[in-house]
Amino acid sequence: MKKLASVMLAVSLFAIFATACSKDEKATPAGGSFSVDGKSYNSNYAYWTSANGLIITNIGVAPDYIENYVRIIIDSLNYPTYAYLARTNGAYDAKKNFAGAEVRYNATNVAGEGTDITGVSAGTVTVSKSATIYTINYTLTVGGKTVTGTYNGQISNKAAGE
Repeated sequence: MKKLASVMLAVSLFAIFATACSKDEKATPAGGSFSVDGKSYNSNYAYWTSANGLIITNIGVAPDYIENYVRIIIDSLNYPTYAYLARTNGAYDAKKNFAGAEVRYNATNVAGEGTDITGVSAGTVTVSKSATIYTINYTLTVGGKTVTGTYNGQISNKAAGE
């Protein structure tokens, strides 16, 4: 009887340990970065809305709350590959194209000294999803500058803090 109780205790402890480990593995923090002008910027949060498209950003922290982000005007995240094409172009297809992009970055990391670039002229975005985790890779030409980046994690339907 004592041997059976010991075996049951060992099995119970193993089950608890295995469950705790799998929960830890699912809690992998989101992350990624984008590069412009030879410098990288962290991006640890992403959200998508039909009004604003996809925003991949860092969460600004006190005291300056400096935010760096890439915004891609994309109708959905349901297809694997998108290429830039102006929405006014008759060939525009929401399943294959995104309509614009803008980038904000602060190379000096001093509040108020950020740079905004707009005017996308080319680019590709790839999207893959496993359960609730997205992997987004992109290369954009915005304002004559090449912006490359990646994001891996969940995508919210609202901005951080909302």
